[in-house]
Amino acid sequence: MNPPQKKKPPVDADAAKAAFEKLLPRFEQIPKDSLQSPNTSVDAAAIVALGIARELSAPETRARFELLPKELFDIAALDDLEAAALAAWYAATSLLSANAQGTEAKLPVELVDDATTLKARMLKVGDYHFDPASPTGREIADIRVGTGYRDLAQDLARLARLYRTEKKQLENDKVHYSAEDAARADELSHRIVAELSASRSTEQALWVERVQRAFALLLGLYGEVTTTATWLRRKEGGAAAYPSLVTAGRAARRGRAEEPPGDNEGTGG
Repeated sequence: MNPPQKKKPPVDADAAKAAFEKLLPRFEQIPKDSLQSPNTSVDAAAIVALGIARELSAPETRARFELLPKELFDIAALDDLEAAALAAWYAATSLLSANAQGTEAKLPVELVDDATTLKARMLKVGDYHFDPASPTGREIADIRVGTGYRDLAQDLARLARLYRTEKKQLENDKVHYSAEDAARADELSHRIVAELSASRSTEQALWVERVQRAFALLLGLYGEVTTTATWLRRKEGGAAAYPSLVTAGRAARRGRAEEPPGDNEGTGG
């Protein structure tokens, strides 16, 4: 079984639409209270999943999955993975279209100024206290690359959580750290989300939820298939690990040109 391919596979828009329509009833069965906003570029993550799905579906590779009893692995997960990747890509690009056609969300200038100032201050505190190579330092670096209003809301929520988790270390800083910043970050995050929700069109809201549903199904299938593939390849020395879709999507977002602030959840805001 070969390592995951790196070349991006082509996406057939008609096939992606057909896959989405086929899986739509399955998406709608996912409980709404379990949905989360993907903090990654869903379209880019879907393309990574698509390449791996096609690689693992090759006859010789698929035959190895078929050796496993159904009680341990249901081959339907592999069969559905390509369609789920195409459907997630279609949902993400459809949300982009809905956002482009809808009225761009406009937040109060004061809210944006307060939120961006607070984010910058909290990032500065994080940079001061945590080595960039540490887990917390890497999370701070990831937060820093967020663009758009929805990223801003999510980044503030993540910084608030980080402040609470690392409180014992941070509270000794009498110069840069403010204990009130965590609560303030949560407050501003909630206000941004509320403003965006109020201004979003019905069509945009529909596709936001569809992206969440499609990505949830894709993550589940991808995890099941790649975990099994890793086990099948366990004796192959030097075999590369299958990438995290969330990490792959974030890497793609970093590589894209810097965007002006806007509600960019379509590709993972």
